[in-house]
Amino acid sequence: MAQYSVMALLMLLAWRLSPQSNKVKDHCWILFFAVIVRLLMFSVEPYTSNDVDRYLFDGRIVVEGLDPYSISHDAPELKLLRETWEPPAEHAKYVTLYPPLALAFFSLAAAAGITYAVAAWKLILLTASLLTLWLTAKVLQREKKLKHLALVALSPLLILETSVGLHLDALSTLAIIGAIYCWQRGWIIRAGLVIGLGTSIKLLPVMLLLPLTFTLQNFKQVFSLFISALMAVVSVYVLAIDFGLHPVGSIAIFFEKWRFAAPLFTVLDTILSGQEILFVMVGFSALVCSLVAYVCWCHRWTLANNKELLFGSLQLVIALPLIISPVIFPWYLMPLVPLMALYPNRYLIMWTLLMPLTYEVINQFICCQVWQPAQWPIWLIGLLQLSALLALGRYCYHALFKQRIGQTEKSAFV
Repeated sequence: MAQYSVMALLMLLAWRLSPQSNKVKDHCWILFFAVIVRLLMFSVEPYTSNDVDRYLFDGRIVVEGLDPYSISHDAPELKLLRETWEPPAEHAKYVTLYPPLALAFFSLAAAAGITYAVAAWKLILLTASLLTLWLTAKVLQREKKLKHLALVALSPLLILETSVGLHLDALSTLAIIGAIYCWQRGWIIRAGLVIGLGTSIKLLPVMLLLPLTFTLQNFKQVFSLFISALMAVVSVYVLAIDFGLHPVGSIAIFFEKWRFAAPLFTVLDTILSGQEILFVMVGFSALVCSLVAYVCWCHRWTLANNKELLFGSLQLVIALPLIISPVIFPWYLMPLVPLMALYPNRYLIMWTLLMPLTYEVINQFICCQVWQPAQWPIWLIGLLQLSALLALGRYCYHALFKQRIGQTEKSAFV
């Protein structure tokens, strides 16, 4: 937590001191240190999570010709494999929950063997991290917002969760900025393909479709975006089935069993039953998506140029699944970081700064295998989310009733 906080303060300082120039050469020192720190962290052993052991064991099951969607880690036939790879004991009862393309990356790393599998996985994530940095710089430069590059280049969330957490979300982050890079250049089909492939790694990128749809000029472009995304997803799942996998997994069990750092769910869990919570969350999601769709529709002719509204909408739809989830680990916020650089706002920045406080749970878990998160980080995050909700309400009031998007003092989110 201290390490993260110091890095976050240095990131904010670098952001504050960044030149106003939109030339890459004027930000070369930030890029230089961003690359160097990512390369230096390659040799660090993971210490904030054991998820990488789960990833690689799932991948090894595929390499052995078995189906990790159908066979759990405690299956008798995996006894010898378990002794070699030592997957996390707390995951033993559950089959994999990761989409097929994620499983393909796990298998690629696991195919290197027990000695080199972690290094192979690190190399995959390092490549994704460097590509994310490069694409973000290109996107920011095109938007004339290169002064915000430090928020991505020096982000402790991206640096630590990629290098010492080794989390899959680094690939989701790449998919999201990759889709925006393609959209920005008018490559609609490529944007749809990237969104579809990203969705086949983790579901979050599919949310990009809602705001981006209203930036397109005609039905042909909308159709191209959706059909290319759909074809990418279908192709990945058809290939997975063709390989003998049954890509359903245990995602429902995961959300049924796990609870972590989710203020809204924590509050509702004390007053409602599971089915009632589901109903409320679905209704809340539908309301937020409807509001986003309505506001974007009202400004569809100018949305592509109204970047505050567009990037704010993208942030909101990507954050929405995390807000309603019963589980929010810090690395889940990684895909929001490039969007934060495109449209910095105090609520999103504070959310990324507060989430690592939830790492206080690690001490007891490492020493005694006791998973008992404290409540104080959840309260802090909850108060922040409540403040953001009030700001969003104020913004919608101006947008829907006063028609002042773009004319109001920038926005309620600045």
